[in-house]
Order: sequence, then C-alpha cells, then structure tokens
Amino acid sequence: MELRHLRYFVAVAEAGSLTVAAQNLHTSQPSLSRQIRDLEDEIGVQLLGRSARGIELTAGGRAFLDHARAVLTQAEAGAEAARRVAHPAKPCFAMGFLTGHELTWMPEALQILRDELPNIDVMISSQYSPLLADGLSKGKIDAAFLRRERGMPELAFRPLVKEPLMVILPIDHRLAARKAISPGDLVGETFVTVSATAPVLRLVIDNYLKRSGLNITPAHERIISRWECP
Repeated sequence: MELRHLRYFVAVAEAGSLTVAAQNLHTSQPSLSRQIRDLEDEIGVQLLGRSARGIELTAGGRAFLDHARAVLTQAEAGAEAARRVAHPAKPCFAMGFLTGHELTWMPEALQILRDELPNIDVMISSQYSPLLADGLSKGKIDAAFLRRERGMPELAFRPLVKEPLMVILPIDHRLAARKAISPGDLVGETFVTVSATAPVLRLVIDNYLKRSGLNITPAHERIISRWECP
C-alpha cells in the first residue's frame, strides 16, 4: 500500500466521481480506477461502489476513509517536520485545537500570536482532548484548547466557555421540530454517543443521563478525530 493509493481513494471519496477525481488529480480515469482496485486488493475489502448517484463508499470504505485521511495528514506532518529540521528558520509554537472547534478559536488565536510573537512559526494540531493533553504534558504542544482532562496535575487549565449538551436529529425525525427535548424523549431511540476517545465528554453525557433517571445504552459510538514542531 502506497500513499498515492490513499490520496486517490480520498479524492474519489470526496468527489463522489471517478471522472472528477481524475481531473483533480491530473490523471486518467482508467489509471485511477486501477489504483483503487489495487488498494482494494491490498486491503481485501471493496471500498467503493456504483449507484445511481455516482460513486459511493461501502461500509468498509466509510470505516477506512478517516484512517486514510489520518495517515496522509501524519505523512505530511512528518515531511514538514523533516524539512524544518533540515532548514530551520524560525522558532516554532505548537498550538492544539479540539477537533471540530478549530474555526471557533483558531482565527483569534493566530491573530494574537501574530501580534505578540511575529517572528515565530505556528504549527497547528487538531486532535481530541486526551491526545492534546498528552502532547502538552510531553512538551510537544505549547498551548491547546481542550476539555479538562483528569490525571494531569502538571497542566494548568483555564475555563473559556461552557458547552451545552445538544441532541442531533435527522430533519424528518419526530422530535426535530421541538425547541427543546427532555432526556426521556430519547428513550427507545437509536442513540449514538461519543466513544472512549473523548472520556471527559463521555462521562458528562453518561452522568447527565443517570441524573435524569435514564439508562440509555448507545447503539453506536462516534469517534471524535497532529502536526509537531521539530
């Protein structure tokens, strides 16, 4: 398996079309199709299938997509780190952001860094809280926006915002039109919760349901998904 296989697969998955992906990658469609088949042969699972709407991910493809993106991100981060070691230019400040919250904090944070520390390079890490906390404790990240992690006495946390608990529903769900939903309304529904990769948030949700007198067992878990200075 080569990185180009992953790049091609991600391109097709995001475009939903072999033709469009081939154009974006500046390659031929037959060549792209062959690379995808080679990747599927290597993995032993069909990743893409055809439908009336075009190319769609199979269940295996959906499971593989996030991992493929993560590998490509890490590979680029490693290449960038190597380039910076070989050609150091400026001091580096590594800042971490909780996945999904980058747009909330990154613009203002980067503006402050540019104003206060104009002669440094800023490296961005987007991860879930446990990995951000681990990076901070090991000195790989200088500052991060994350949830308060337990068992990290060496870290100093400063509260910035409180997040409300929200339920996300399909637009045609029977509860979607309501302005507010009580926990009891979720009884009997297929419940998707965050996985153990976000233990603090998972604990908050579980405790909230217990305080509400409910014992809702999630049917599925959602995985909440770095660049380092040299």
